[in-house]
Amino acid sequence: MNTSSRRQAIISDPIGPTLYRLTVPMFFAIVAIMGLGLVDSYFISFLGTTELAAIGFAMPITFLVTSIALGFGMAISSLTSKLIGAERMGLAARLITDGFYLTFVTSVVVSVMLVLSIAPLFSALGADDQTLLPIMDYMEPWSIGIVFMMITQVCSSTFRALGDTKTSAMIAIVMTLSNIILDPILIFGIGPIPAYGMQGAAMATVIAVLISMFIGLYYIAIKESMLVAALPSLAEFKDNAKDLLEIAVPAVLANVIVPLTGVLLTVVVAKFGTDAVAGFGVGVRIEAVSLMVVYAMSSTIPMFIGQNLGAQKPERIVQVLTLSFKFVLGLQLLMYIVLVLSSGAIATVFSDQQSVQNTIQNFLSIVPISYGLAGIVVLINVSMNVLGKPKLALYINLFKLVGLCFPFALIGAYLFELKGLFASMALANAITFLVAIWLLKRVLRELKINN
Repeated sequence: MNTSSRRQAIISDPIGPTLYRLTVPMFFAIVAIMGLGLVDSYFISFLGTTELAAIGFAMPITFLVTSIALGFGMAISSLTSKLIGAERMGLAARLITDGFYLTFVTSVVVSVMLVLSIAPLFSALGADDQTLLPIMDYMEPWSIGIVFMMITQVCSSTFRALGDTKTSAMIAIVMTLSNIILDPILIFGIGPIPAYGMQGAAMATVIAVLISMFIGLYYIAIKESMLVAALPSLAEFKDNAKDLLEIAVPAVLANVIVPLTGVLLTVVVAKFGTDAVAGFGVGVRIEAVSLMVVYAMSSTIPMFIGQNLGAQKPERIVQVLTLSFKFVLGLQLLMYIVLVLSSGAIATVFSDQQSVQNTIQNFLSIVPISYGLAGIVVLINVSMNVLGKPKLALYINLFKLVGLCFPFALIGAYLFELKGLFASMALANAITFLVAIWLLKRVLRELKINN
């Protein structure tokens, strides 16, 4: 199916089946992406505790780079999907090409800056001399691969803008499978290939990403013909870069706020001891798994909105949002029931310490009741980007962090200890939902989209 055929289906076919068809591949892509980090951690754990700690120190930096790539990908996807919906394929191809140029330049700058600052950066983050050695072994080759990583992420987002979620998912799955194969070979060595240890783990990731990047670029350039060989004029490139950055910068900042919220909440939880932190960490990981379908939907709904916006079919935008919100509420309510009923069993799987088990059970009996509302906020945030209001998504996340989560957590923990803290998280999700839904309705009215 080519771009034109996919566009016709997205702007004309029944919304429910179309959204299902688009989202299922992205669910498997997200599973694959989550698996990538687990694979690295699993094989590196055989090298020792220090090496595993090194990966822990690297996580904030790797997440920051990923956030930058996601921001650029969201910008390209948001703008391109509207052009495709309006059947302006030439302009879409030019925008995609300029987006790749902008991503390449940005990734080179980020890579050089990181290579030059690895030792002082991680020392500032608290790494001691012993841990700094494996960190540098891992981060030096990883940093060089930033260019490939960011371009691969943008390739994936571009395919989603084209309505081709299968190829987008294939890129993620190929990357993970390649990493699974290469990790043990390059970390521990085999035959004539020496054991590279931490360097091997990074090399495996870089090679896996490089393979996926070439596949992505081949499909975009050859199969879809959406890369333009001619260089843009300076004025044209500046205009496209400005439009892309207006979405990319707020999107990057909004992405960064999410883990920052988790860090601040962990600081509050730490006052109740190590066991509380361990139980809280398990709860947060279960939360990520519980919301995987929502994350998959968040990668397809912006494209659906964009193409129908470009095709001047606003009624389908309201319908897809309404349907998605109802589905997320129903799914997460079911998920809450499952988590409450199985909280005891889940707790015993993760720990044999009673205090840790109690924390896990308390978390799962309180926080997930708000996951449906939190999931809708995720969908609203990504929709704001394609509706031309990327700063609102940033403001929503910032309001949740500064105005709700952290102060509510302090108050809840002070009054009712851990149960109060968990209740405050659920309350913050509920209030954020109310603010986000009000802002969405206001934006839809401004755009004269009936709601």
